[in-house]
Amino acid sequence: MKIVLFFLLLFSIIIHSQRRNYFPDSDKTPNCHLIKKGTFTNNEDGNNLLRIKFRNNRMTQVYGNKSIVIKSHLKMISPCKFEAEIKSIQPKPELKDNLIYVGNKIVYEIIKTGKNLIIYQYWCNEGRNICTEILEKE
Repeated sequence: MKIVLFFLLLFSIIIHSQRRNYFPDSDKTPNCHLIKKGTFTNNEDGNNLLRIKFRNNRMTQVYGNKSIVIKSHLKMISPCKFEAEIKSIQPKPELKDNLIYVGNKIVYEIIKTGKNLIIYQYWCNEGRNICTEILEKE
Protein backbone atom coordinates (compact mmCIF):
# COMPACT_ATOMS: atom_id res chain seq x y z
CA MET A 1 0.00 0.00 0.00
CA LYS A 2 2.83 2.41 0.84
CA ILE A 3 4.51 1.69 -2.48
CA VAL A 4 1.32 2.48 -4.38
CA LEU A 5 0.94 5.80 -2.53
CA PHE A 6 4.59 6.62 -3.23
CA PHE A 7 4.14 6.05 -6.98
CA LEU A 8 0.91 8.07 -7.05
CA LEU A 9 2.69 10.96 -5.37
CA LEU A 10 5.68 10.65 -7.71
CA PHE A 11 3.52 10.61 -10.85
CA SER A 12 1.45 13.57 -9.70
CA ILE A 13 4.65 15.61 -9.20
CA ILE A 14 5.98 14.60 -12.63
CA ILE A 15 2.70 15.46 -14.38
CA HIS A 16 2.46 18.81 -12.58
CA SER A 17 6.03 19.74 -13.52
CA GLN A 18 5.34 19.06 -17.21
CA ARG A 19 2.60 21.67 -17.52
CA ARG A 20 3.19 24.09 -20.31
CA ASN A 21 3.45 27.79 -19.71
CA TYR A 22 1.55 29.29 -22.62
CA PHE A 23 2.50 32.82 -21.56
CA PRO A 24 6.20 32.69 -20.64
CA ASP A 25 6.62 36.46 -20.83
CA SER A 26 3.67 37.25 -18.54
CA ASP A 27 4.13 39.62 -15.63
CA LYS A 28 4.07 38.22 -12.11
CA THR A 29 1.78 41.10 -11.13
CA PRO A 30 -0.52 42.30 -13.93
CA ASN A 31 0.41 45.67 -15.44
CA CYS A 32 -3.09 47.10 -15.57
CA HIS A 33 -1.89 50.49 -16.83
CA LEU A 34 -1.83 48.99 -20.33
CA ILE A 35 -5.53 49.82 -20.74
CA LYS A 36 -5.00 53.55 -20.16
CA LYS A 37 -4.09 53.96 -23.82
CA GLY A 38 -3.59 51.34 -26.49
CA THR A 39 -5.04 49.24 -29.28
CA PHE A 40 -5.39 45.48 -28.95
CA THR A 41 -6.64 42.72 -31.23
CA ASN A 42 -8.20 39.30 -30.78
CA ASN A 43 -8.30 36.99 -33.76
CA GLU A 44 -8.67 33.57 -32.09
CA ASP A 45 -11.00 31.97 -34.61
CA GLY A 46 -9.14 33.38 -37.64
CA ASN A 47 -12.27 34.82 -39.25
CA ASN A 48 -13.60 37.69 -37.18
CA LEU A 49 -11.05 40.22 -36.05
CA LEU A 50 -11.87 42.10 -32.87
CA ARG A 51 -10.00 45.35 -32.32
CA ILE A 52 -10.32 47.11 -28.97
CA LYS A 53 -9.07 50.65 -28.41
CA PHE A 54 -8.62 52.13 -24.95
CA ARG A 55 -8.41 55.93 -24.73
CA ASN A 56 -9.31 58.40 -21.95
CA ASN A 57 -11.62 56.10 -19.98
CA ARG A 58 -13.31 54.93 -23.18
CA MET A 59 -13.31 51.53 -24.83
CA THR A 60 -14.17 51.06 -28.50
CA GLN A 61 -14.76 47.53 -29.79
CA VAL A 62 -14.62 47.12 -33.57
CA TYR A 63 -15.74 43.79 -35.02
CA GLY A 64 -14.61 42.69 -38.48
CA ASN A 65 -14.25 45.44 -41.04
CA LYS A 66 -16.20 47.94 -38.90
CA SER A 67 -19.32 45.83 -39.29
CA ILE A 68 -20.17 46.48 -35.63
CA VAL A 69 -18.72 49.27 -33.47
CA ILE A 70 -19.50 49.38 -29.75
CA LYS A 71 -18.41 52.42 -27.72
CA SER A 72 -18.32 52.20 -23.94
CA HIS A 73 -17.40 54.45 -21.01
CA LEU A 74 -15.00 52.93 -18.46
CA LYS A 75 -15.24 53.28 -14.71
CA MET A 76 -12.24 51.92 -12.80
CA ILE A 77 -13.30 49.80 -9.81
CA SER A 78 -9.74 48.83 -8.83
CA PRO A 79 -6.40 49.01 -10.67
CA CYS A 80 -7.17 45.78 -12.57
CA LYS A 81 -10.97 45.80 -12.60
CA PHE A 82 -13.20 48.10 -14.61
CA GLU A 83 -16.82 48.48 -15.59
CA ALA A 84 -17.73 49.28 -19.19
CA GLU A 85 -21.12 50.87 -19.84
CA ILE A 86 -22.20 50.67 -23.48
CA LYS A 87 -22.96 54.16 -24.80
CA SER A 88 -23.53 53.42 -28.50
CA ILE A 89 -23.76 50.54 -30.96
CA GLN A 90 -23.34 51.13 -34.71
CA PRO A 91 -25.21 50.08 -36.76
CA LYS A 92 -28.18 50.03 -34.45
CA PRO A 93 -29.34 46.47 -33.81
CA GLU A 94 -32.57 45.59 -35.61
CA LEU A 95 -33.68 43.21 -32.89
CA LYS A 96 -33.52 43.97 -29.19
CA ASP A 97 -30.78 41.69 -27.93
CA ASN A 98 -30.90 41.27 -24.18
CA LEU A 99 -27.13 40.61 -24.04
CA ILE A 100 -25.71 43.68 -25.82
CA TYR A 101 -27.64 46.93 -25.59
CA VAL A 102 -27.04 50.60 -24.85
CA GLY A 103 -26.79 51.06 -21.09
CA ASN A 104 -25.56 47.51 -20.43
CA LYS A 105 -22.73 47.37 -17.88
CA ILE A 106 -20.06 44.68 -18.01
CA VAL A 107 -17.36 44.25 -15.36
CA TYR A 108 -13.97 43.12 -16.67
CA GLU A 109 -11.01 41.97 -14.61
CA ILE A 110 -7.47 41.82 -15.96
CA ILE A 111 -5.96 38.58 -14.71
CA LYS A 112 -2.67 38.47 -16.61
CA THR A 113 -0.53 40.78 -18.70
CA GLY A 114 2.64 40.37 -20.67
CA LYS A 115 4.89 42.36 -22.92
CA ASN A 116 2.30 42.38 -25.71
CA LEU A 117 -0.84 40.87 -24.24
CA ILE A 118 -3.72 41.31 -21.84
CA ILE A 119 -5.94 38.52 -20.56
CA TYR A 120 -9.21 39.56 -18.96
CA GLN A 121 -12.35 37.85 -17.71
CA TYR A 122 -15.98 38.90 -17.52
CA TRP A 123 -19.38 37.37 -16.85
CA CYS A 124 -21.10 36.37 -20.10
CA ASN A 125 -24.12 34.40 -21.30
CA GLU A 126 -26.47 36.32 -19.02
CA GLY A 127 -24.20 35.84 -16.02
CA ARG A 128 -24.04 32.06 -16.32
CA ASN A 129 -20.40 31.74 -17.42
CA ILE A 130 -17.08 33.49 -17.09
CA CYS A 131 -15.55 34.31 -20.47
CA THR A 132 -11.85 34.91 -20.99
CA GLU A 133 -10.33 36.92 -23.82
CA ILE A 134 -6.71 37.23 -24.87
CA LEU A 135 -5.81 40.54 -26.51
CA GLU A 136 -2.54 41.22 -28.30
CA LYS A 137 -1.13 44.75 -28.45
CA GLU A 138 -0.86 46.19 -31.94
